[in-house]
Amino acid sequence: MVWFKGHEGRRVAFANVTPLEPLVVIHLLNPPAAQENLVLARYVVAPETGCTHMIRSQMTPTQVASAARKDVGQLRQHVLEKHADLACLCPKVNSIEVVERGGTFSSSKGLQWVYVIAAYKGTFTLYPLLWYATTEGIHAMQIDAEGPAQYFQPHVLDRYLNRYLHRKGGRIGAIRQFHKHNYEKVFQPDTYKNDRDSYVAVIDDGYVVGENLRDQAIVYFRTFYNQTIGHKRFGELRAVLNWRSSMKSFAFEHKGRSDTPHTAWGRGYPVHFEQLRSAA
Repeated sequence: MVWFKGHEGRRVAFANVTPLEPLVVIHLLNPPAAQENLVLARYVVAPETGCTHMIRSQMTPTQVASAARKDVGQLRQHVLEKHADLACLCPKVNSIEVVERGGTFSSSKGLQWVYVIAAYKGTFTLYPLLWYATTEGIHAMQIDAEGPAQYFQPHVLDRYLNRYLHRKGGRIGAIRQFHKHNYEKVFQPDTYKNDRDSYVAVIDDGYVVGENLRDQAIVYFRTFYNQTIGHKRFGELRAVLNWRSSMKSFAFEHKGRSDTPHTAWGRGYPVHFEQLRSAA
């Protein structure tokens, strides 16, 4: 058990103190009468440095996205170094093959990432997913070089992890599976809950549904449907997966994150392995 001096001097007890897993708040001594004023946070310890970073539970998705974009450079450098051999394995321009790698990474600031790097037609793209835990559950956010961030509220991960947590790898394995199978999406406008800004993203494992918060540059996903449950409502959209690879080459006008067309959402970050060779 480790004690931390928390908000307004209150003592907070932590458990599961390891260099690889988030510390979990399990008890608060002398909690305030007004619970809504309590500041809870997730603390992580970076294995490389031991330094701490926190994502506060009251941070908005926009604030989390900003923190993720400031941190993703470390992940990109990690991928360049760890997967340098992928430069020799990339399919040629005339091939339709996709070569994928994936992994996890903890940055020096303690942010927890899972990622996929895909090699396709002579190019490399990194798809990063930040995940973090609060008292509400597990949150996740996928960010891209352009366009809005994709935020998955705890309900989305709850529905998905309940189906896959029993498989080998436990929680982190299930999060990796979620990203590996679903990093590449096809977005379509929808009438979910009669919201004019609603979108459904068709993914390998089913569908995620939410709305585009245009003023915040966030696509806020609220729920997940597997293929069986979602078929009646969204089944006619599954055919779009057949041309999602072709959509990568569609050009679009670069207007800023909020104005990026939905056909260009989720394109990840370009990776150039020559950067590593130049630095050597």
